[in-house]
Amino acid sequence: MVHRGDPRSVFLRACEADPRIDPRTGCAVAGYEQDGSAVTAKLSSGEAVAGSVLVGADGLWSRVHRQVAGDGPPRVTGHTTYRSMIPTERMPEDLRWNAATLWAGPKCYIVHYPLSGWKVFNLVVTYHNDAPEPVAGKPVPVPVPVPEEVLEGFSHVHPRAQAIIRHGTDWKLWVLCDRDPVERWVDGRVALLDDAAHPTLQYMAQGACMAVEDAVCLSHEMAARPGDPEAALENYRRRRVLRTARVQFTSRAVGDHIYHPAGAHAALRNAIMSAKSDAEWYDTLAWLCGVTGLGEVAVAERRTAAA
Repeated sequence: MVHRGDPRSVFLRACEADPRIDPRTGCAVAGYEQDGSAVTAKLSSGEAVAGSVLVGADGLWSRVHRQVAGDGPPRVTGHTTYRSMIPTERMPEDLRWNAATLWAGPKCYIVHYPLSGWKVFNLVVTYHNDAPEPVAGKPVPVPVPVPEEVLEGFSHVHPRAQAIIRHGTDWKLWVLCDRDPVERWVDGRVALLDDAAHPTLQYMAQGACMAVEDAVCLSHEMAARPGDPEAALENYRRRRVLRTARVQFTSRAVGDHIYHPAGAHAALRNAIMSAKSDAEWYDTLAWLCGVTGLGEVAVAERRTAAA
């Protein structure tokens, strides 16, 4: 329920206010080298930047990931997502709900929620169209107010849900990709973080959450071992790898078995979901929303402070 630009602005201002940090943009990292005492990021411009540790947080197509993990390209899911922002005054009044609202149907779903102090609604529509190639943030041509390309995957859903789509403008599309979980996140003084380590589909709405958890865990481990960065990075990896792998696999399952099924598959989903009470569902999700996987770190800090 937060526009992603808002926390980014907070992080950027904090970096700009810290004399130890030099924020730079337009510096694509092509790879790295290390010698046991330092690591050097090699930029695509030919420039080299040296430091004690390199954290590769360079996303799904991470060059750092490719060098650390040594695996292949991301997995293309065949699910296409279209995104639009709707000014609140243009959102149907009877749908201006203060909640993340999901409309699920065979091979498709629609989700919308308010952002930026109710100035706009975020609208995301996804359908499983077997798209073969990855696409990221491509503008959708607009020969009519709502591109037929966007409506195509939702012709079989309820008219009220279709009507929401017709209010969207300036659509952009993504063909969704993820990776199988990997255990190799660390190479000496180099570590991966967020999508560079564990890219996940959006069906659990946990991508940004896992990034923040990664960053908190990494900061704690580095602070606890200032003279041994390699051990700090390995402990960070150990703490995070299983939790994030569970999120990756669960996100796939939710997309396939909760958001997109049809026929008997959908009827089975409905029966399973309606059989549990709200409290039972809260218990089911406690591993995700009730803890962060950082509890041991917090306990260790309290013990250190007490000592």
